[in-house]
Amino acid sequence: MFLSDTHLPQLLPPSAYTDPTWYITEREHVLAPAWHAVATTSQFPRDGSFLTFDLFGYPIVLRRHGSVIRGFLNVCAHRLAKLTSQPTGYCSALRCGYHGWEYDEVSGATKKIPDAPSFKPLEKGMLGLTSVRVETCGGLVFATLSEDAPCMAQSLLACGIDVACKISSMGCLGMREIYFPVNWKVAIENTLESYHVEEVHPRTFKRAPAEEQCSHELFPSVSVFRGPGDTVPWIQRLEGVLLSGAAVPHTGGYRHTHLYPTCTLAETDTFTIVLSFLPESADRTRLFMSWFGSQRAGASAVWNSLIRSWGRVQSGFWLKVVNEDLSMLPTVQQGLASPSHPGTGLISRREERITHFQRWILDRMHTDTTATQPATTLATHSCPSAASPMENVLT
Repeated sequence: MFLSDTHLPQLLPPSAYTDPTWYITEREHVLAPAWHAVATTSQFPRDGSFLTFDLFGYPIVLRRHGSVIRGFLNVCAHRLAKLTSQPTGYCSALRCGYHGWEYDEVSGATKKIPDAPSFKPLEKGMLGLTSVRVETCGGLVFATLSEDAPCMAQSLLACGIDVACKISSMGCLGMREIYFPVNWKVAIENTLESYHVEEVHPRTFKRAPAEEQCSHELFPSVSVFRGPGDTVPWIQRLEGVLLSGAAVPHTGGYRHTHLYPTCTLAETDTFTIVLSFLPESADRTRLFMSWFGSQRAGASAVWNSLIRSWGRVQSGFWLKVVNEDLSMLPTVQQGLASPSHPGTGLISRREERITHFQRWILDRMHTDTTATQPATTLATHSCPSAASPMENVLT
């Protein structure tokens, strides 16, 4: 059942989706302090494996050292060049490709400076790289630009959401990146409602579940949708056959979780797809997708192989769903960019997770754009934050 008894207001103004100035403030107050899914552990197969990317304009390098993935700003302390422009690869040391400065793999402190006497009185270790906090949850790698963000995994556990446990029992089956000309919140909000299903997904999902089949759970920085998986009957039938072969219960359920602000997980009994919507500007988003299939230690190799194959089938289905959404979302962006609008917008009870997310954003933007709009009355579960550190160890 839905939580609200009435429709809800659109809290964010159109400028929140189009204005570069809004985006700059949002980047500082909403995005930089939060955790974001940026990679999978499968991208770091051995000691020295690295990955580079931009996160809201900050060049980042992640590198595996032993069993731990470390993060640094991809900028040398000497002349501020990028350490490397390679997107991925292997390096025996953290070394700048411009002048050869070398850094400690754990602390980021300078370890080797060519022609060191010419830098007197600078001593080894006085300069270093800027560290970036990293956590691994199961097969996912999360990063934050904040030194003060609470431990992500333990904060989720306090809400009863164990991402690490769910995905650690799965194998990563694939990844993909897609760039599209849409504000990141337009894309996120699209995932938070099923109201568009019959118009946008008539050949995949076909129909939206009835209200009595749905439940919404709202936490301070998380929202969850639970519903039936039978909107796609052929998936449920095949999944049931596969699970019966391993004597595993088949719930037939579907869960969609939004980890504020940029990450969503869609889960069935055997499959999880993770979508991370990482903004590059006010009207451009990089979507990092990764999908995982169940792998059980006590199951036969044949069963696990079948599950991997089944995961690839499901990934094909979900890629169709994503492409259907991406064909529609630019028209939403274009409408928001119109100089005038017929009203301020409206959100249905079925879309109520959007209102909760918009309120979360406004609370962090330190601005009030809704003084004339009614307050929302959605009940939110308490979810105590956990600030104790968690090592990002690969298992």
